[in-house]
Amino acid sequence: MKKLIDVFPAIIKIAPPNSLEDFSTFRTTGEYPKGTRKLDRCRVALIDKILLVAQDTPEGPKVVFREQAVEYSHKGKDSSFLMASGKIIALSKDDNCGCGSRLRSWNPFAGYRETGGSDDAT
Repeated sequence: MKKLIDVFPAIIKIAPPNSLEDFSTFRTTGEYPKGTRKLDRCRVALIDKILLVAQDTPEGPKVVFREQAVEYSHKGKDSSFLMASGKIIALSKDDNCGCGSRLRSWNPFAGYRETGGSDDAT
């Protein structure tokens, strides 16, 4: 298992499939395509090629997005992902502290093997 990214607190924007010609230009600030959704105060982890996005809910941390990333670009504080479905994800670290969120102590890598990880214990 490769733990490539673990960002908290994070801000992400999710753009609809095929909404941009170049996914690597998509950022969490500035202009964005119609139909884009924004999530803030979330935790984002890239494990192997699977991107997980979790939010703190009344019941505790919950994975709200999980999909395979087919391409990845990183420039400065910003990362962009092209997903298998064609969706485009922009990620940046939030400048806020995320105080009071249970996501701070949540481990996105726990149980990964049971949910489709590639590690083999043998």
